[in-house]
Amino acid sequence: MPKNGYWIECIPVMETTGNVQESEERYSAIISSIPEISVEADSPGVAIERLQMKLRALSRYYRMSGKMMPELDNPVQPPRNRGSARGWISVYVRVVDCHNSNSVVC
Repeated sequence: MPKNGYWIECIPVMETTGNVQESEERYSAIISSIPEISVEADSPGVAIERLQMKLRALSRYYRMSGKMMPELDNPVQPPRNRGSARGWISVYVRVVDCHNSNSVVC
């Protein structure tokens, strides 16, 4: 299977609000092969969506500056095994040509 995208890992993180009794669960989304982009949000879906937007912007920047994107991930196996962490999810997003109207990230 060809490599054509990146794994987004989304894990819950606790955010303390000052009062020890009040803590809010947030979700951090990262791409381990591109650590310079990461986001936090109130839900995994929003975190993943925001990270996809950052990936689109980074892809455009790399294309405009003539740089190569970091090596693509293996679509069959996520880069880490955090399956034992409660609330962990991993989503593979494809990176395809922008002229393709079905592109996920361009």
